[in-house]
Amino acid sequence: MLWLTGERSRLLSCRVLKSLLVLAVFILACVLVTPPSAAATVADVAVVRGTDNGLYGATLNPGGLPNSFYWSSWQYLSGSTPSPPGICEAAGSSAVFLIVRGMDSGIYIKPWASGTWASWVSPPGGGTTIDTPACAYLTSILYVVVRGGGNELYWNSYFGASQSWSGWVDLNGASSSAPVLVSIPSLSRIDLFVHGTDNGIYHKAYTSGSWSSSWDSPGGATPSRPAAAFYFNHECLNSGCVNSIDSDYLLLVVRGMDNNVYSYSYAIAGVVSGWSSLGGATSSAPTLAFDANACSSASTATCSSMIGLAVQGTDNALYYNIFSAGGWSGWSGLGGSISNSPAVAYIPGTACTSPPCLCTCDFTLLVEGNPSNNLYGNNASVSPGCPLCVAAWGTVPSGTPGQTSSDPALTSVV
Repeated sequence: MLWLTGERSRLLSCRVLKSLLVLAVFILACVLVTPPSAAATVADVAVVRGTDNGLYGATLNPGGLPNSFYWSSWQYLSGSTPSPPGICEAAGSSAVFLIVRGMDSGIYIKPWASGTWASWVSPPGGGTTIDTPACAYLTSILYVVVRGGGNELYWNSYFGASQSWSGWVDLNGASSSAPVLVSIPSLSRIDLFVHGTDNGIYHKAYTSGSWSSSWDSPGGATPSRPAAAFYFNHECLNSGCVNSIDSDYLLLVVRGMDNNVYSYSYAIAGVVSGWSSLGGATSSAPTLAFDANACSSASTATCSSMIGLAVQGTDNALYYNIFSAGGWSGWSGLGGSISNSPAVAYIPGTACTSPPCLCTCDFTLLVEGNPSNNLYGNNASVSPGCPLCVAAWGTVPSGTPGQTSSDPALTSVV
């Protein structure tokens, strides 16, 4: 696939504006721009670094109609950072952890739960980083990996109940970009991916209370941070799904040295599919988001989780692709013009069963506009012919900060 060159002077292209006019007749049915009177469950949490280096948080909330959402106002989080913020969900607890590099290069964490941000916490004895820290939550413990001053990698863990830390440990590796962590609660494991100082791609797994003794690599090379996500497939072998086969995979997507986008998947048991080109190109690091898609080992029909992929095209437009049932949906362009890597997260609880809902919004996207640095959001759907979930760019949320100086951070609340 070739990225199409478009006008870069505005985020909203003429194509998107025309789409908005077509969608206007459906606005009352599926788009709600003002909050409902009743309290709503938060779907996603966003955090951005403002142009003043301050940290600001906002939430995406379900509206009063199917597939309707609204953004809260930005809230200043009483902190600053010189790097993009990091964020991770605490699956099963409806909580989120924000992790950042402080202005002093220290590591700071701010928990969020039930609509409230807690106070900042930091490892005793300090520790410093030159990049965005990575975090992952597993069995009530928050795991943290950072890139040290000499590119070396260290890990630590935070026990929220006792507010204690395990202490920093050297992972005996180095990275040229921010590390990436993937938590897999169903398998009680965490996977770490990094962009090596030789541009190689390297991996370690945390299982049974310890990290693997050595790094492994799928091969290949990248000039940017890799993107990784868990993928689950449940295959029923007979009626009623009395017998079934469950397969657990790790899906890896990278920007190649030629700027093309490549994916790699392998089963946790070690069955490898190898590298394949996705037929597109990007000028920054790709982003992935996991959606369980109501699929589990208890499902009575064959099902798969979904992975949403978002990239900045080489024309600076935003493109997304969906991986499910072992294959990719193909690229869909949302137009506009963005400055850096987009943020993507799935939207929990958007099942569509009756009118006026025409489809399901599966993922939400948050981007930094080009060249304005303004923040914009959109929703994306897996279902074909679902116009109410695409091409509906808007400035979100409103008010301060309104602009960002780096990649936004976004995660779902589950």
